Amino acid sequence: MTTSKDNSKSGEELRSVIVGYGRAGRDLHHRALREAVGAHRPVTVVDPRPADVPGGRWVPDVRDAVDALRAGGHAVADAVFHVTVPPDAHLECLERLLAAGARRFILEKPLAPTAQDAAHLVDLVEVTGAVVLPMSVWPASRVTEVAEGMVAAGTIGEPVAYHMEQSKPRFRRSLETRGHGSAFEVELPHQLLLALHLAGPVAGLTGARAWDLPVPSGPLPWLGGAEVGLRHASGAVTTLLTDLASPVRRRRLHVHGTEGTLVADYPVSGDDDFGQVRIAGRPVRKVVADAPLTRFIGQAYAHFAGEGPAPRSDLALHLESMRLLDAARATATAGSPLTTKEAA
Repeated sequence: MTTSKDNSKSGEELRSVIVGYGRAGRDLHHRALREAVGAHRPVTVVDPRPADVPGGRWVPDVRDAVDALRAGGHAVADAVFHVTVPPDAHLECLERLLAAGARRFILEKPLAPTAQDAAHLVDLVEVTGAVVLPMSVWPASRVTEVAEGMVAAGTIGEPVAYHMEQSKPRFRRSLETRGHGSAFEVELPHQLLLALHLAGPVAGLTGARAWDLPVPSGPLPWLGGAEVGLRHASGAVTTLLTDLASPVRRRRLHVHGTEGTLVADYPVSGDDDFGQVRIAGRPVRKVVADAPLTRFIGQAYAHFAGEGPAPRSDLALHLESMRLLDAARATATAGSPLTTKEAA
C-alpha cells in the first residue's frame, strides 16, 4: 500500500509516537527524527517507565497516546508510530496499534525474534493494508548509493563477489549483557539485508561458522565472531564477516568485479558521519557525508506525507534475511578465531 499525496498530511503536520523509549527509541529513532525533520516536531513517547522527552510528552500506555491524538484533533491513521519495543513484543504491539486505527509505522529491526514470528507479522500487515517500513540502515546509506552508482556505471566490470565486514571490540558489552546468544545476532542481520539488496536473491548458503570470544575469565561461546557464505541466483558469491574481538572498528564493503574492485568504508560511529568509496589501486577516493539512520527517517516521513518515494525498506527482504540467518545459525560449525591474515 502506498500513501498518496491527496490524502496525506504535510510533513509538518504529521504527529509522531515512539512506542518504547529504551536505547533504540531514545538514542536512535528520536535523535534521528529531530535531525531529519526538526526538533520542534511534537512527539509522544509511550513507555511504562516515566521518561524525560525533549520537546515532547511521556505517556505510560498506547491507549493514552491514542487518546491524546484524538483530543488534539489528529486522526490516529495520520500519525507515524515508531515501534521500538523489544522484538518479542513487536507483533503484540502492532496488533494493539492496528486495532486502535494506526496505519503508518517505522519498525525497528529485527521484525521479530524468529523468522516464523516475522512471517506472522508480515501476514498481519498485508491483511490490514498498513504501511510498515522496517528500519533498513545500510540500504539507505549514501555510501551504498554512491557504490551502487559506480558499479552501475561499469567502473569495475561485472560484479562477481562481495565481501562485507562489520567488526568492533565488544568485550565489555558481551560480559555485562546476554541479550545475544551468538555473534550471528549482532552485526550479521545488517549485512545480510545489504547483501540481498546489492546482489539479489540467494540460491543457497555455502557455509557458516562462529567462534568464541576470548576474555580473561574464560571464553564466551560463539560470541567472538561469525562468518557466512552465500551463493546468489545471479552466480555472484558473498562473504559476510563480523569479528567482535577486533581491536579496531571496521564497516567495509568490497565489490569484486571482472575489471577491478570497489572498496566502500562506512562511518564507524556517530562521532564522524563520513564514509569513503574508492577503486582499489587508484589514489582518488570519494568522501561522502553519511547519516543513514537520519536519512531513512527523513525519507520515511516524506513518503508518509506524500512528498517522495518510500526509503529502501521492504518487509519481504527483511523476512528473507531472517530466514537466511536462521539457516546459517542452524548449520554453523565451530570455527577458530580469525588469524592475523583474515583480520587484516
